Amino acid sequence: MFRSIRNAHLTHFCCTVWAAVARRSSTIVWMSDTVNRRQRVLRIVGAALFSFYKAVLYFLSFLGPAMVIGHFRYLPVPALLAMMLVGVGVAGCVLLLLLVLTKKFLIGHIDQTGIVTLESAAGKRWFSAAMVASVLYYSPFRPMIGGLSIFMSWYYRGMGAKMPDSVFMGNGVLICDPWYLDLGENVNIGAEALILGHLGHGKEIILGRVVIGDEVIVGVRVVICPDVKIGNRARIGANSLVLSGTVIPDGETWAGIPARMISTEARAKGAGH
Repeated sequence: MFRSIRNAHLTHFCCTVWAAVARRSSTIVWMSDTVNRRQRVLRIVGAALFSFYKAVLYFLSFLGPAMVIGHFRYLPVPALLAMMLVGVGVAGCVLLLLLVLTKKFLIGHIDQTGIVTLESAAGKRWFSAAMVASVLYYSPFRPMIGGLSIFMSWYYRGMGAKMPDSVFMGNGVLICDPWYLDLGENVNIGAEALILGHLGHGKEIILGRVVIGDEVIVGVRVVICPDVKIGNRARIGANSLVLSGTVIPDGETWAGIPARMISTEARAKGAGH
């Protein structure tokens, strides 16, 4: 009799515990589904707003040239073609100006470095600026900020970079976070180089500045991570990877994956003698 009562109590206790665990598990699953659903909705809304923003940018960029060409539509075909070519250039200039104005007046100055999350105020501000800058990465007007373009330094300075007019960048150079870039005089950056001001690490984002001194040569397809300092007259070999936290002294040559010192300015002078 006593054993039967004890077994009944034990069974009731186990059932109660199991029911509590099941309720808690269902609550956790419901909360997880709610969070995932909310994230999906935010992604959809964000993508829609970003697409609308890009559409407005291109509409405003081509509005002026289209109105002028429409006004002079009775001109000879060669004249209209010439006006179209000029209009494309004007539209590119307007697009660059709108991007700079968006960053300057709607987003503001960005100087936060270190580890942040997208939920934080600094993370949201960085993400907004990064989305604005990404408009140009996949735009037909991207060549206007590379090579011998007269708009390159103006655009990057407008986006927050420190870039003198003596800087030269090859075609296809990608600067993901120009507000974290500080370039010295007579810097040469090879084609398709990638300069990052951020790295993703799970839900966290690592933000850091890239400081490049005077007369530095960055080779073709070099990748420079955030929080890097490169001294004056340094050289970075082609296809190298400069990791975060790297400090390259003046006059040294680095190369490899990851980049390491392979020679110094003093050693090169000694070998020449």
